[in-house]
Amino acid sequence: MPSRARASRHGRRPIRSSLTGPALPDPEGRFRRFEADARAAIAVVQGYLPDELHGVRFGFQTAPTSGGESQLPLLYMIDRPSKSIVLYRMPIQRAKTLHVDDAEHRRAFLEYCVYRAVCEYLGADPWDLIPGRFEHY
Repeated sequence: MPSRARASRHGRRPIRSSLTGPALPDPEGRFRRFEADARAAIAVVQGYLPDELHGVRFGFQTAPTSGGESQLPLLYMIDRPSKSIVLYRMPIQRAKTLHVDDAEHRRAFLEYCVYRAVCEYLGADPWDLIPGRFEHY
């Protein structure tokens, strides 16, 4: 057996990497997709409420920890003294309340979590915060 065959996993094909290669992170990975979708939802809400959300910092964390306050403590945490909102990636991505488990519904649930966190932070009712935005529902 030639030495080349031994170097390639006992005659089998070499392990294939993703299109990005082993040195670059997967652009469609769970972490990057969550952060990109969350930042997009945050940008939309900040576009509607620039004055109310001025200076509010948004952060991402893998799982809930103690501290802060929230009506939905498994999904996000609000800390008014430090003007911050933290979204928890794993509980949001693994939500069992979706009636269809696909990328579109997971993204919509993430947008819902961002909106609920902002509403709670501002102390506003979700339907009154952005009048007319959800009338088509």
